Amino acid sequence: MGRGRRGGSKRGNFKNHGSRNSSSRGRGNLKNKRKFNKNEDRKKDAESDNKRQKLQPEKESEPLVEESSSSSESEEEVKPYTQLLSMFKSSNRAQQVLTSDEDESEDIDSEDKSEEADSRSEGDNSSEFGDEEMDEEVNEEVDTEDENDEEEERGLHGVQEADDVEEDDEELDNEEHEDETEDEPSGDEEEMGSSTDPYHLHYEREMSESLLEILTSPKPYETQELNWKALGRMVIHLPAKADKKTEKPKPVLLGESTEKYVIPGTMPILKTGVPLVDYGVKSQLCANLDKRPLSDGSTQTAEELLSPLQHELFNLANEYRDIYYPEMNHLNIDEIRTVYCLHSLNHVMKSRDKVLLHNAKLKKYKENGQSTDDVEFRDQGLVRPRVLIIAPLRNSAVKIVEKLASLLLPAKGQIINKDRFYKEFGEEKDEEDKKENKKSYKPEDYEAVFTGNTDDSFRIGISVAKRTLKLYAGFYKADILIASPLGARTLLADDFDFLCSVEVLVIDQTDILYMQNWDHVLHIFQHLHLQPREQHDTDLSRVRLWALNGYSPHYRQNLVFSSVALPEAAALFSRRGTNFAGKVRVENVVLPSATTVCRVLVQLPQAFHRFPTPTAAQSADDRFHFFTKKILPQYREQLMSNTLIYIPSYYDYVRLRNHLHKEEYNFGQACEYTPDGKLAQVRNRFFLGKKRLLLYTERLHFYRRLTMKGIHHIVFYQLPTFPNFYPELCNLLQDAFQNPKYRGDGSQTCTVLYSTYDAQRLAAIVGSQRAAEMLTSDRPVHLFVSGGS
Repeated sequence: MGRGRRGGSKRGNFKNHGSRNSSSRGRGNLKNKRKFNKNEDRKKDAESDNKRQKLQPEKESEPLVEESSSSSESEEEVKPYTQLLSMFKSSNRAQQVLTSDEDESEDIDSEDKSEEADSRSEGDNSSEFGDEEMDEEVNEEVDTEDENDEEEERGLHGVQEADDVEEDDEELDNEEHEDETEDEPSGDEEEMGSSTDPYHLHYEREMSESLLEILTSPKPYETQELNWKALGRMVIHLPAKADKKTEKPKPVLLGESTEKYVIPGTMPILKTGVPLVDYGVKSQLCANLDKRPLSDGSTQTAEELLSPLQHELFNLANEYRDIYYPEMNHLNIDEIRTVYCLHSLNHVMKSRDKVLLHNAKLKKYKENGQSTDDVEFRDQGLVRPRVLIIAPLRNSAVKIVEKLASLLLPAKGQIINKDRFYKEFGEEKDEEDKKENKKSYKPEDYEAVFTGNTDDSFRIGISVAKRTLKLYAGFYKADILIASPLGARTLLADDFDFLCSVEVLVIDQTDILYMQNWDHVLHIFQHLHLQPREQHDTDLSRVRLWALNGYSPHYRQNLVFSSVALPEAAALFSRRGTNFAGKVRVENVVLPSATTVCRVLVQLPQAFHRFPTPTAAQSADDRFHFFTKKILPQYREQLMSNTLIYIPSYYDYVRLRNHLHKEEYNFGQACEYTPDGKLAQVRNRFFLGKKRLLLYTERLHFYRRLTMKGIHHIVFYQLPTFPNFYPELCNLLQDAFQNPKYRGDGSQTCTVLYSTYDAQRLAAIVGSQRAAEMLTSDRPVHLFVSGGS
């Protein structure tokens, strides 16, 4: 249906009316006409109200027919999830017409305004018509942006329910509506490299039955090895015996003639000399990533915009492979955050543009009077949140949000609720903390982790627009969720539906999460992709079929970053993810030059005792029996006083403490729960020799990095989780920290217990090659001597 300048549709009149208001300055004739025809305008308004009352019943009846057809089609196509559909049946009718209802109200308002504009224009002269047409041409683009703003408000996901914990004021919502005036889908979103775009290949296709059987089998992956320059040795996990034969395609109603199945992951290939835009990255993100003045980010290659480590990591992440990278440190952590923030924003923006594009098409069909019964767009999940970032501390959340803002927002971008965010997440130091930092020296890695707000209970939702980043969005209105394990778990007791459609999961600083409470992380994984208990205003006719069928775990991407190789994190990575795109685990050997045993400066004999154990589950009991029978009796002698026993596990600490109480040893105890006053008293008694033994936990050393003085002998009940802790503690045996009566006697000793299941910790301390020799040697004891002149 064509639309003329004056007489066509109601919407055309609405545009003219808006143009007249926007450019009415200097039109004295128009203002005078309104004064003279004031009484006549009131009559016209009354007539338009009557017309609107007549039109409303007809408008309300239209979506009901559309709803019945769409609901019947969704029930036929999603038979495996009939339970989910039946649960939402009662509210499905109202929610499926959510967008159309808002369109209806908008059309009624526009009719109102159009009729009022027509009534006013009857008294205008012909010159005003010419001015009006000119105004319409000038403001055509502005009106289009206004329509797109309305699309953003009502159709980005169809979710309008705010989370009770993170709900904002009405003023903040109004701010968002006023600020987001730039949101519109990119015109080439549908056709942009659909055959090569990783997002389209991963999420816009269904999964074949043969691939589903492989991923749900006991051994779904086959392993291969690959070496890249920056990442080093990688173990690639690919779906085992993937059936490359595609089943007979069936016609669909998504604008394509056939429906394709996802392609199982293949060996990764490092792309070189390719512009970052050709990776499928939004040009806006490329431009913000390139900070050089007068440079064109759209033509810069990935190697020019990213470091070698970033280039290789992004090459893997952009293909939606799972990644486990255990070599993060305080020097490269900013590079790694840039990679996963860039990937997360690119994923959210692609998903958002896809939804907006489909909303615009549906709206166009309705404007042209075309039927939408045979048109179906599946572009969403069961809820809106798509990206979940798990971080340990609030200072980490601040750095992540700042990285997101620097990549997304241009010079005129806006962060909503920025002041509130920095007030709650910003750095807060007391005067006592400042004095303590001045007195004692802390290592660089400690300062990097514990500088700023170190609260470990938080959660925040972030909604992403083209030039706006809104913080403190409700969890069901947010695109990205950033939470600590503790902050998420306190919310999971009441509601876990916000985790049912997570497509990209990032675990940052996994080693710190391990020091907090690893059970919280496992608890989050147990609540991923569960069947939601409520609908949360979701339009089920727009939900992807693989999400309705319960296949979301096979589409989720897991990105795990840690500074040390943790067996618990490796087990979580291998068991809790079945991504059909494959997995990549970085496993580099520890060279002799990178070992931490070489950093021991004091002349110290170090005896490594290997104890036998058949299984990992039984290793804790075997370690305890070996220590209490072979090692501990030696320290009853008077010469073996001032012995510090380093214990990584709190459970082992409690067990050993009870044993020492039972055997009536003279010992002190220092753990993360010991009050400061009692801790100072125990440290003083140990230094003076009044306590022969001191139990010292790893978590206390991690959070406090205390300089324990008076250590003459040290026993590692188990190798430290962090390899740099080993030289830190061994160097405390130098004369500067000794009791005066022990200085210069050279009788200090170091004893270490290990088993075959401590291979990763042992390799990080003594090197991979030497660790393999120690684990396979016939001798159970190995002696190292370091330091000296």
